[in-house]
Amino acid sequence: MTVLSQMFLYLRSLHVDVDEFLRAINVDPELIESPDSRIPIETYLHIQESAARYVQDANFGFHMGQYAEPGSWSILGYLMMNCRTLAEAMEKSGRYSRIIGNLIESTPQLHFNKLKLVFSTPAHAPKMSRHCFESALASLVRMVRTLTGQHLCPWEVTFTFPAPAAITEYEEFFGCPVYFGQKQTSMTIDLALGSTPVLMANDELKEYFEQYAREFLAGMEQHKEFTNSVTRIILAYLDDESLTIQKVAREMAVSVRTLQKRLEGEGVVFSDLLTDIRQRLAKQYLREDYTVEQITYLLGFSEPSAFRKAFKKWMGVTPREFRQGATTQIISP
Repeated sequence: MTVLSQMFLYLRSLHVDVDEFLRAINVDPELIESPDSRIPIETYLHIQESAARYVQDANFGFHMGQYAEPGSWSILGYLMMNCRTLAEAMEKSGRYSRIIGNLIESTPQLHFNKLKLVFSTPAHAPKMSRHCFESALASLVRMVRTLTGQHLCPWEVTFTFPAPAAITEYEEFFGCPVYFGQKQTSMTIDLALGSTPVLMANDELKEYFEQYAREFLAGMEQHKEFTNSVTRIILAYLDDESLTIQKVAREMAVSVRTLQKRLEGEGVVFSDLLTDIRQRLAKQYLREDYTVEQITYLLGFSEPSAFRKAFKKWMGVTPREFRQGATTQIISP
């Protein structure tokens, strides 16, 4: 998970011996020594929460986010660095965000000449702390400034959690009003910022890194052959309200325990996989103007109200609100 590189940059700025710290929290440094290594999200959250306590920083995520740089974002960072404009770089960020293991998604909402990015996590993700969201927003602003060489600022930033003891440093860093205790975690920017040129744009390098990014994601999928087989069966029976792990196991001629163990070996939980498939298809169908009743049937929900309730839990907005936002989408979530 390459966001760890960013975290370690911050820790080293505080003169923390990272290997010593990792051993102190029972994490093997060799487990994460590769820049592109993949670790369970639970392990990452354990490291992040432990690091905040280790350095006694209540605003750890916010400070960590200010150490974002293209190198710490691996392939994705270098791809963004070679785009022509900020809008193009942000589009690549949305498309290839899985490379850096970021489970926080941004859903764009267009309001006249402003673009509001609403940040949330998928249904299958464990609960994210304020450090995760603060890091995501601070990292984005830091990367924008690094890529363009300009001190660009959002128009407004909001967080759902309570305000820290002092918000002055937040307002100074973001360069705009920052509100806490709000209904959404969001960042609103002027659309005009999208045309800002990227300093080191290079079409040849951009093409090279994008091909590398595509191959990297393809490689990630190849390591989950069993998961892919389960996914195909889920898709075949998705409109079945009684779809269960028992039914999938029967189709694959294995026991439920064997199915669970093989999925676990690829870092997957069946219920999370089923939810993720339904969520992704729901968003796709809404963008393609399927009715809620059609989607309810296609995804195996008992009735439209059950689908609406599940979607609101996943995305924080109703299907209608999501569809309205998707029609004006500029940056892929």
